[in-house]
Amino acid sequence: MVFGQRRRVQDGPGFDVHKDVRHILLGEPCDDHKEAVHATHYPLNTITTSKYTVLNFVPKNIWEQLHKAANAYFLAISVIMFIGNYTPLFLAFIKFYSTFAALAVMMIASGVIAALDDRRRHIADRQTNGQRGFVVQTDSAGNVHILDTKWGELLVGDVVIVRGEEEFPADLVPLASSGEDGSCYVSTANLDGETNLKLKMSASSSQKALCEDASDGTALLNQAASRLGGLRGTMRAEAPQKSIHNFTGSVTVDGCAEEALGPRQFLLRGTVLRNTAWVLGVVVYTGPHTRMVMNSRKAPSKLANLERVINASLLVVVGAQCVLALISDILYMATKHRFLGYWYLYPGGQTTTIILPEWIGYWLTFFVLYSNLMPISLYFTMEVCNAAQAWFIKNDLEMYDEEIDCPANARSTNLGHELGQVSYIFSDKTGTLTQNVMELKQVSIAGEIYGEVGEAPGFHGGRALALARIQDTKKAAAIDAFLEVLAVSHTVVASTDQSGNLKYEAESPDEGALVEAVSRLGWAFKGRTTSTLSVEVGQPGQTQSVKYQVLALNAFTSKRKRQSVIVKRPSGEVVLLVKGADDIMQLKARDAASFPEEHLLSFAKEGLRTLVLGRRSLSETELAAWLADYAKAQTNMEDRDRTLELVAETIERDLEIVGVTAIEDKLQVGVQETIVKIREAGIKLWVLTGDKLETARNIGFSTRVLSSGLRNSTCCHFCSLLH
Repeated sequence: MVFGQRRRVQDGPGFDVHKDVRHILLGEPCDDHKEAVHATHYPLNTITTSKYTVLNFVPKNIWEQLHKAANAYFLAISVIMFIGNYTPLFLAFIKFYSTFAALAVMMIASGVIAALDDRRRHIADRQTNGQRGFVVQTDSAGNVHILDTKWGELLVGDVVIVRGEEEFPADLVPLASSGEDGSCYVSTANLDGETNLKLKMSASSSQKALCEDASDGTALLNQAASRLGGLRGTMRAEAPQKSIHNFTGSVTVDGCAEEALGPRQFLLRGTVLRNTAWVLGVVVYTGPHTRMVMNSRKAPSKLANLERVINASLLVVVGAQCVLALISDILYMATKHRFLGYWYLYPGGQTTTIILPEWIGYWLTFFVLYSNLMPISLYFTMEVCNAAQAWFIKNDLEMYDEEIDCPANARSTNLGHELGQVSYIFSDKTGTLTQNVMELKQVSIAGEIYGEVGEAPGFHGGRALALARIQDTKKAAAIDAFLEVLAVSHTVVASTDQSGNLKYEAESPDEGALVEAVSRLGWAFKGRTTSTLSVEVGQPGQTQSVKYQVLALNAFTSKRKRQSVIVKRPSGEVVLLVKGADDIMQLKARDAASFPEEHLLSFAKEGLRTLVLGRRSLSETELAAWLADYAKAQTNMEDRDRTLELVAETIERDLEIVGVTAIEDKLQVGVQETIVKIREAGIKLWVLTGDKLETARNIGFSTRVLSSGLRNSTCCHFCSLLH
């Protein structure tokens, strides 16, 4: 179910909707003038994936069909026949309508199939745009009115509420949610195929203004909706762009300081709300300006590879036809006087004359006579076969997934036979070859390896760690330093299930597995607020609660390959806690000579994913100067991500390496047999992974992507050339 509140935009004349930062007023009542301003600037929230309309179907479809060489050929032949039938330029013995009528029938049949394909797109568009929800409008008196509306009628500035397990109807910035401190989780599988949930956060100022003092979810929702009329503020959002991983904006609510908005405060159309009762957000992009639509393309006029081959073959056929017509023309011109003397062929003598020179005119005559070398029903026969093949694919029980209730679907009938021509498959590793279900198996702390790799689930080095704590105080301190990084440096959110048990919601399976594992080792993460994080330290019955103040978070990105958090301990000491890829962490280490390279190599040979952990104490002077730069970078509207990366670089240095984690991601069931069958079919498989070379090689052999019979080559300098 969707709720919303009409908000309006502040952008005036001369505003470029595609390039300029947009300003959205929060709490402004709806009026006709602002509706007109909105209509001038922004599109409605409608989605169009169809290719044709009633008006353009005939000309557009004819134009597309004439791109097929055989159709263009027979149209040209029909024109030549028409000229020969009704003018004295040359002789044409075949009536033009015999070819033209057959061509028209074939093109009409192909057009009907194309129309049926596009009809399915129109139906899907109507279903998407016609989904209904509720819009909450605020009048000039501040009263809230709930109206039933369609998704396609949502406007920039509307505030909507999306309930759990529902899809977001537009690109939103969350103002409040049922999650603690405004947190919520979304599934982006529809956009990027990733199955792990992403953590999103509402702006803290709007979350506080709308949800403060409520005790439960229902009261929170009712309170937030009722307070929308009194909310006042301004939101800024960047101009529409394609990247689904980036967003830059800011919001000011009820006179509070300007709050930066980033990718974590951005909810994409097409994603689904999970593990959260509801989210209330303001629409910032609609229809063609949403990230999902900007990354999609209009339904293209797809030309199958087989059709390209036929088009090329047609040139050979036409060439042969020209040669045969020329040979026949030469023979006719050489022997015509003898044949004209046969009274039984020409009883009244030659009575017909042509305007064109005889050698040209009779070449055209023979060219038309040889036109049947190309079958006129060729393309229609292919269309019928393609439609039948698509029907069989959609109704094949062997291609039906019962677990997710998903059958195979041939979205384009003319591409089915392409499946039999696949020569290469390009695949990633995580979630495709593997299950994307992570388990901590081994750790390296102070030069010792704990845990083992085996079929038994979970981490089995807890007893050895406990024994090491008792035997050596230095090892105990090293173990606590290692566990502290894992328990504190993350973005996991703790919640409770229906039974009241603690559960962790993580953006990535790696983080969830690490926090889950260390919770059993005496460092249990219990929850977080906007500025604090709680951990219970100690074994059951002897635990103490430790509360950290979170001062800053430097998020993980594929470019940075690390994540860090700056926290203040209860003792007042400020520390930087970092975890990241081994190649980056080695560069950031204070003492590169003590880097655990041998243990990393050992883990990689087992096919395990590794992370290196580090920390550094910060002085008050250094912290104050850095936080000033960090705050300035957060509110930067131009190239904010790059600015934040540069600021993070200045603090993430001279790290004390405290250990290494080794995580196992089990292979998918049946992956080895599938890869063997792919190879037997003559298809070449390429797998891309960001793992270390040894890990990639181990995974390659275990999945049978690599085998002893293959020649293995290693390009040692390729990455350096890329950089």
